[in-house]
Amino acid sequence: MEFEVNGARRTVDVDGDPAAVDVVRDRLGLTGTKLVCAGGVCGACTIQVDGEPRVSCLTPAARLAGRRVTTVEGLSGHPVARAFAAEDALQCGYCTPGFVVEAAAFVERWRALHGTARPGRDQIAEALAGHLCRCGAYEGIFRAVAAACAGDHDTAPTGSAPDGAGAAAVPRVEAPEKTDGSARYTTDLHPDGLLEGVIIRSPHAHAHVRSLEAGDLPLVPLLPPTAWSVTSGSRSPPSRGPTGPPHGRRPRASPWTTRCCPRPWTRAWPERAKARRSTRTRRPASGPPDQGRPPNWSPPAGGATCGARPP
Repeated sequence: MEFEVNGARRTVDVDGDPAAVDVVRDRLGLTGTKLVCAGGVCGACTIQVDGEPRVSCLTPAARLAGRRVTTVEGLSGHPVARAFAAEDALQCGYCTPGFVVEAAAFVERWRALHGTARPGRDQIAEALAGHLCRCGAYEGIFRAVAAACAGDHDTAPTGSAPDGAGAAAVPRVEAPEKTDGSARYTTDLHPDGLLEGVIIRSPHAHAHVRSLEAGDLPLVPLLPPTAWSVTSGSRSPPSRGPTGPPHGRRPRASPWTTRCCPRPWTRAWPERAKARRSTRTRRPASGPPDQGRPPNWSPPAGGATCGARPP
């Protein structure tokens, strides 16, 4: 498969049907494109395909054939990248490449239609709605995009950093690396002999795992010696010894996690139940509300109170 990446023609052999992010990161080594949610929610893996932003985790690699692809590395020196660095529109920087790629496309569309007019906050928020910053650098991001649209960073600023490296001073010394994708994180490092682990999960919510098959790959058991697979909310399985049969159920951590009956607290809290009944009996018709009942408590429709715990 042949396509253009950041102005250069590249040829990649694609086996199966991988996502575009796998080809960009693993085959081309452009690790500025970050894989985070793998569900098209966070926007960290955004790339431009023929100038349009796309989440590469949901884009099949086959869709890149014959297209023009731009990653954050291809936007180094772009006014948006300079604006993000100058306006301190980042913190950890892991999501920043996706913001820069999306914002660059928005700025180019805005400048073509509105010149150097500053967009409103709502317009910027709508353009970047598919991106999440877990550090919460949104205020800086809004300032950076508005400044780039206004042309404040069309030219590189003059001046040198204190270390004499010749780069313009920015609030964070590592900001240029985080905005152009050259910053390296743990997921971007691939030393010689690196091993990758895969967690094999049971497809059943409640099962006794008898064996695992993974071909010639080594397996590291992570289940307890009883080899029971239990999800949250399911009933505890029978406790099984190393070689003997089940001999009863394990005690539950809390009666509110698995119990399901019309009024679970009448079983788990008999003293409270009696107190409530006696209080309701003694309460005058015109007196204050029942003190034994929670202020906002009311039985759900149908009488089911699964998981309801008295105060």
